[in-house]
Amino acid sequence: MEKASVKQLVLAICIMLASAGALGAQSRSSINEEIYIAYLKNEFYVQYGTPSIVEITNELGGHSNFRKAGTSYTGVWGAGYNRFLNPYFCVGAYFGTSESELKAKDANTGKTVFTNNVRSYTGMVNFGWTYFRNGIWEISCGASAGIANKNENITRIGKGDSSIPKESDKTVFAYNFTVAKIRVGGGILGGFAEFGFGYRGIANAGLSVRF
Repeated sequence: MEKASVKQLVLAICIMLASAGALGAQSRSSINEEIYIAYLKNEFYVQYGTPSIVEITNELGGHSNFRKAGTSYTGVWGAGYNRFLNPYFCVGAYFGTSESELKAKDANTGKTVFTNNVRSYTGMVNFGWTYFRNGIWEISCGASAGIANKNENITRIGKGDSSIPKESDKTVFAYNFTVAKIRVGGGILGGFAEFGFGYRGIANAGLSVRF
């Protein structure tokens, strides 16, 4: 085979490989673009989780005359909405409510002297970022900020000490940091588990619908 023919053959092969690579890149780019355009933009969710900061802090903490005799929690019920600005970032709103009841005993006599009922309502704005997506799996993190209304209702039991804590009804700054939210589903309906710190509790689980 002549040198000119070899050069032409090598040149033709290079052109074919370059064309194939360009077509592959264009195809991948087209697929990514379709995914980007077709992502589900709206999400509604409901969740249930562990008690939040609102329930585990109460007026008993500043009084050395009393000791806890038992505490019961309903956990945190929550619902919210997210709007995806692109496949990775979303903003939204969250509303949650929870309740706890604490019984306190006199530190000297050991008798139960009052019950402290704490009911809270929390509303926050959410910001989320999805940093991992593979098939039906998604992992995201986020931050929330808003307000929480905390109402404490204290009921005396018998003739207890008159220095029991006073009832309070106050609104405080609420926040939450979501370290990891794991969603399984990859489509319209999915289940998730969320782990973080703040007014949504340490751990939550729920269902979400996207459209």
